[in-house]
Amino acid sequence: MKNQRGFLIAGIVLLVTLIVGQGLSFVSAPDSWKAFVGRLPVIISMIAFWGPILALLAGVFVWAMLRLLGFNTLEEIRQESVEQNNPTPAIVFVGALIASLLFFMLVIRP
Repeated sequence: MKNQRGFLIAGIVLLVTLIVGQGLSFVSAPDSWKAFVGRLPVIISMIAFWGPILALLAGVFVWAMLRLLGFNTLEEIRQESVEQNNPTPAIVFVGALIASLLFFMLVIRP
């Protein structure tokens, strides 16, 4: 119950922050804000188009990294990292994921 209340409070704080930020943005430069809101459908469609492609390609990179390290599943990485107290495979896994996403951000220019 306490954990759910913390998530609720955090969600409310984030929502209030979003609303206040948008309000300040609109008050300070209403024409710019309206231009950006007018471009939102294009931005959302770009995310909808490139998101699954990037997820698939990043998944292939991470899968290949898993195989190169000799792991077959994420569970094996978890066991190595948690039960055997060796964080290296988890760090390499997360690093490969971040590196693949950064690589695609540079290569794929919408």
